[in-house]
Amino acid sequence: MSHPEPDAVATAMATAAPEKAAPQLASEPPRWPKRYMALMFAAQFAIPIATIAPGTFSLAIKVEEINPDAKNSLLAIVLTTAAVALIFVNPVIGILSDTTRSRMGRRRPWMLGGLVAGLAGYTMIGVSDNFAVVLTGWLVGYLGLVTTGSMILTHMGDKLPESQRGIVAGINGAVTQVASIAGIVLAGALVTMPVAMFVVPAVLACIGSLIFMVRMDDPSSLYLDATRVKITTVFRHMVFDPRDHRDFAWAWISKLAVFIALYMMSIYSVYFLGSRLGLDDAAVAALTATAGGVSMIFTMAGALGSGVVSDRIGRRKPLVMASGLIMAAGLLTVGLVTSNMMYIVGTVIFGLASGIFGAVDQALMLDVLPDRTAAGRWVAIMQLANEIPKAVAPALAAGIVLLAGDDNYQPVYFVAAGLALVGGLLVAPIRGVR
Repeated sequence: MSHPEPDAVATAMATAAPEKAAPQLASEPPRWPKRYMALMFAAQFAIPIATIAPGTFSLAIKVEEINPDAKNSLLAIVLTTAAVALIFVNPVIGILSDTTRSRMGRRRPWMLGGLVAGLAGYTMIGVSDNFAVVLTGWLVGYLGLVTTGSMILTHMGDKLPESQRGIVAGINGAVTQVASIAGIVLAGALVTMPVAMFVVPAVLACIGSLIFMVRMDDPSSLYLDATRVKITTVFRHMVFDPRDHRDFAWAWISKLAVFIALYMMSIYSVYFLGSRLGLDDAAVAALTATAGGVSMIFTMAGALGSGVVSDRIGRRKPLVMASGLIMAAGLLTVGLVTSNMMYIVGTVIFGLASGIFGAVDQALMLDVLPDRTAAGRWVAIMQLANEIPKAVAPALAAGIVLLAGDDNYQPVYFVAAGLALVGGLLVAPIRGVR
């Protein structure tokens, strides 16, 4: 790649001082063929298997094996450290991808690099019983795979036409939910094989992503003007004036609150179910997989149905608000769990809500994207509302457990329920989307 002088302004990002009327793409992008979408969904299925399931199940087991007496704090350290790192890394990669000049295009090189990092980092975790190595491996592997996933989302910002956003977001939400359940089933099957429990999901992520990358509509960017970006400039452009982009700001805050609640649901689930219901790791995996399998139908129905309905009625906000209320009900049910069946019911309610929110919120965020000519920048900012909760939720959950004492995880679910309810209501002030 070539670069101009260091003082050049990053004009390719279209990130000069924010304007009230941001420039948009000159015309609606062409509709995506079903085959192309299917390849993308294959990648979107493979990546959560290697990010969501290990983060909610496999990593908890690994940390407990290393130091069972300090498992709560050590798990929070791993998850929070990776999430904080991602807050800084993701915006840089998002904007640098806008300015990448290569024959492979702008997004594809970062996807490939993320897959290599993911496989390397997860291998480190699998083969080591040292906490420092596990922490490093999670940083490298998780950041790499999330980078690959964020480039797919950025590609949607680049190319996906408005008329398909709802249905694609709906299917994508369903695929993600199913993948997270499949990942836990896979982890449960590999629970006695520590190396395979981490390496196999990483390999699947590589296979699924590479299948899409081969056909990905990401043409050579060598013809574009080269641009050098300073790190300070990158972070300066992560800040925007909410008064100029009011709708985007409200959608961002709503997403932040709901995702904190969503991540709090799963942080200590292995330990919570073990202590609350007296289950060992294998039994927790079986119960989690069973609950996930039952809730899968409702999650898919919520994601697919809400995506289609939101497109047809031209409304996003009522569905987002409803999802927050339903999610709160699911979290309260899980927090009060006294039996396996009650946990399954709570998970089903939560799954329905997360399916609705995941689909409609993604479509809503794309609707309020201020400037599609700089999709990398705005998607990176949008992703912060997903990534910041990954840092906040473990620390918040650990603090709640510490205050509650005696490894009492129940209050975590009550606080999460309140956040979900408030988060859903925060889309009400949005004006540009109904």
